[in-house]
Amino acid sequence: MTRGILMLALLGVLAGCSGTEDRATPAPSTAVPSAKAGFGGPTPTPVPATEVEESRFRTPTQNIACVLTDSEVRCDIVRKKWSAPSKPSDCSLDWGNGMAVSDGKATFTCAGDTVVGTSTSTLKYGRAVRSGTVRCDSVHTGLTCKDEETGHGFTLASGKYELF
Repeated sequence: MTRGILMLALLGVLAGCSGTEDRATPAPSTAVPSAKAGFGGPTPTPVPATEVEESRFRTPTQNIACVLTDSEVRCDIVRKKWSAPSKPSDCSLDWGNGMAVSDGKATFTCAGDTVVGTSTSTLKYGRAVRSGTVRCDSVHTGLTCKDEETGHGFTLASGKYELF
């Protein structure tokens, strides 16, 4: 008798999981970078990048703004929950308010200005842009930019960062 009650309960649970609303929603595509891209997650399948000569863009949250050219990118961040490492002695300006890839290397910015407010477009989530050897990918969890020749770059987000 107990076994029969368990079978009926199991059938009731299974019946509740087969509503038509589940069938109408397509499974998300894996072609867009994952939420863990750039922060130790699986390597995402790259999306095709829009080729440009130069671009001034921001992320959809408008928290990160970048200037991209054929050999470098600089991105500044407005709100962040992390701190940059100690300011180097050769930096006499503001330190660590963004990151850059220049000469194939990634570093924190040492600058007396900002690129915030200079953007002319938004790099939507799941999209990428490339100029020369430098590519930037936008996902919900942050922005990843790298020099594709050297493999050096950064991932920038309000909650954390990564230089590679």
